[in-house]
Amino acid sequence: MAEPNRPRSPTQELIARVLRIVRASPDAASEMLELMFLVSQIEALTSVDREYRDARRVISRLRNPLWDMGPADRENLLKAAETIRKVCNLKEKDIPVTPLADLGERERIERHLVAVLGKELDAVQIARVTGAVAAALQL
Repeated sequence: MAEPNRPRSPTQELIARVLRIVRASPDAASEMLELMFLVSQIEALTSVDREYRDARRVISRLRNPLWDMGPADRENLLKAAETIRKVCNLKEKDIPVTPLADLGERERIERHLVAVLGKELDAVQIARVTGAVAAALQL
């Protein structure tokens, strides 16, 4: 006998929506995996990212995707963005219009990377990693 549908957590709901997008639009898979990684970082780093700056950027990125898609896929992205907004208890005015709108993010990322990887990487390597992260986030 099939198990009755249990309510999903916001994270489970988000993952289910992302998987539907990836199945419907395989070309978007790498971007969606990157977004899922960022979402997992939001959950893991809420004690570090008390202002939910990463969540705001992900929401903005979901609302402004980098690839073309149909209306149904677009609606799924908007639902995923809204799920993250609700989970983080963010107001609409807190969300940047574009992922680029959050000034100072590159410096913030670099500070965190230095704190975490400063003993393992030199300044040049940290700058390269920061550049890669910033490019991925469209800073």
